[in-house]
Amino acid sequence: MSTVADPRARLGALADRPVIRQALELIGRPGSRQAIPTPAAVIDRAAMNRNLIRAATICRAAGVALRPHAKTHKSADLARHQLTAGAVGICVAKVGEAEALYAAGIQDLLITSPIVGAQVAARVADLAAAGASVAVTLDHPDNATALAATARTDIDVLIDVDVGMHRTGVPTPAAALELAAVIEAAPRLRLRGVQGYGGLWQHIPDATERHAAVAAGMEQLSAAIELLDRHGHDTTIRTGGGTGTLDADLAIGVLNELQPGSYTVLDVQYRVVRSDWLDSLEHALFVSATVINAAQPTSLTIDAGLKAFATDADRPSTDLGEYLWYGDEQGLILTGAPDRPRLGTHIELLPPHCDPTVDRYDVIHVVEDDILVDLWPVHARGRSQ
Repeated sequence: MSTVADPRARLGALADRPVIRQALELIGRPGSRQAIPTPAAVIDRAAMNRNLIRAATICRAAGVALRPHAKTHKSADLARHQLTAGAVGICVAKVGEAEALYAAGIQDLLITSPIVGAQVAARVADLAAAGASVAVTLDHPDNATALAATARTDIDVLIDVDVGMHRTGVPTPAAALELAAVIEAAPRLRLRGVQGYGGLWQHIPDATERHAAVAAGMEQLSAAIELLDRHGHDTTIRTGGGTGTLDADLAIGVLNELQPGSYTVLDVQYRVVRSDWLDSLEHALFVSATVINAAQPTSLTIDAGLKAFATDADRPSTDLGEYLWYGDEQGLILTGAPDRPRLGTHIELLPPHCDPTVDRYDVIHVVEDDILVDLWPVHARGRSQ
């Protein structure tokens, strides 16, 4: 677990940057949350930990393993908090994320995007040979063959099944069976189960519609599992799911391992997705910004624009007023309130989409109440290869 005592050592070369040195000098000072150099990614550690404990408690009570997805935060320090809270391991989206988190001390990793090609397979083989407990997903026999050709140690494999997204995954149970035969024939590959993930389901606002979408997708996954079981293949691990569908995933009961990511910190997108489970979580990720112009009577300019947030979803949210994109470096907040923030004031906004917003930053500023308590490197920032 990261400690406040040695943030410089964990930050490595980042600690030499002037802006990082300024932030390091603030750690532990009362009121330092309002002095963080901006724009900055900020996590409220207490709120985050309550979210981690909530998910771990629910999954433990249901007898389902929790393997959170680090694509949300890309930080080994936060991943260690998840493991301490009860996670069995960590998911990553790409091999580059696995390489970065393993180098930072995270051992048990599942790469959820099916690997493709000899170059990527070779990097997975190198990770496994270096000692990482790395598992991969596959959805085509050619890629199983490529991995088998380069594997020097045993590597666990899951078959990715298309559950209706038509993004990745074998398209039919028969295709899953064909792939299983190739995996089983490879001396170094060990088939351990299946994966089925419906990304688009996560943000269906209505709980009944969301549950129905998950149920339909799990029927497709179950058909693949049934055929694989009938032919004696190992389907011990049945992994997938996400933050928006966690309660439905548990109720339907096909998956025995869940991969939520956004539950850690939430974002604006989840404000319209309703369930008792989601309502029990807290927003823990913010982008801190500074008012850089207050000359206009009905608006404020802040130093957080297109470069400070993911722009694939809605706009950032603040109680001060409506946010408008206003350039690469600036945003505009519409407010004419007499008590509105003055020039130089720090404000915090909720990001539209947490995963790609965090990927814009080298470090996460960790706060408790009004105090900056730590800096966490975003170890896998930009590691999308």
